Amino acid sequence: MPYSRALLATALALLAASSAAAADLTPVRLASAAQVATYAAPYIALTKGYYREQGLDVSIVSFQGGGKAMEAMMGGSADAVIGSYSNTITLAARGQRVQTFINYLVCPGYVLAVGKGHPAKTLADLRGRTIGITSPGSNTQQTLNYLMKTAGFGPDEYSAVGIGNTAGAVAAVRYGKVDALILPEPIISLLENAGDVTDLLDMRSAKGSEAAMGGPYPEGSLLARTDYIDSHPKIIQALTNAVVKAMRFVATASPADVTAALPKEIVGDNPALIAESIAKIKTCYSTDGLLTPAGVQKVMDVLTTNVSELKDAKVDLSQTYTNSFVQQATP
Repeated sequence: MPYSRALLATALALLAASSAAAADLTPVRLASAAQVATYAAPYIALTKGYYREQGLDVSIVSFQGGGKAMEAMMGGSADAVIGSYSNTITLAARGQRVQTFINYLVCPGYVLAVGKGHPAKTLADLRGRTIGITSPGSNTQQTLNYLMKTAGFGPDEYSAVGIGNTAGAVAAVRYGKVDALILPEPIISLLENAGDVTDLLDMRSAKGSEAAMGGPYPEGSLLARTDYIDSHPKIIQALTNAVVKAMRFVATASPADVTAALPKEIVGDNPALIAESIAKIKTCYSTDGLLTPAGVQKVMDVLTTNVSELKDAKVDLSQTYTNSFVQQATP
């Protein structure tokens, strides 16, 4: 057989083997609420092939915010969501059953900071100020409202303005459109490094978050409809196994190695900034994937401050999460 024909035959054989291997994998669609470094584990499970090791062909589609991602799942175009645990509670109040089956982020990783020329030493100093949030109704606004309420202020005593979490947020601070802001990484580090802000509350560590929030506040999780979990336990277990393995990698790898394992669309063109951000939020990454009654109750407390329909809702928090798959994980 001529050399070129031999190469072609080899290539076709490899393609056939690859197609056969792919055919043996179970397709799973994940809807993502945010492409951010704080949500590292589910993405690293993809880039490192951990899902495939578990027999899954996982695809991740990103949406603009948790609401859209949850809509995709509830509508059937996604099997599970990479998002915030809090979504399970708000949906439960509407009679929709969704559960978190692994928690990979134990604190939100936000920083409440003030811009240059707007000194403040306590939350009380923010009375009457304009405070930047990522977007109206976002977790950053919910956290802000809760923090201000604990300080004795109502939402009419300060102004929350959506500034995003990109270059627009930097401009909003530098041009004085906001007096203060509450944002996650990596923009907050960019502002700190430039001397544009001074931190008031730093929630980028488990200790700092618990001090600010008055207890544990679980955030990033994998969520699925309860009926899907009940009818596809092997898929849920396989997803959990893969993400637990990714969590263990994140816990032991250097920030630079974690950054290198993330998809390019998350890292962008400044890997050093992402590595710096990962180093700062290292203790926010869960090491066991479990949710606790104290943590879910704190999320309920925060949501009750912000979501009117939850004030009188009868939500059984024990039905909004399950630890059984994490407890059986074998990555």
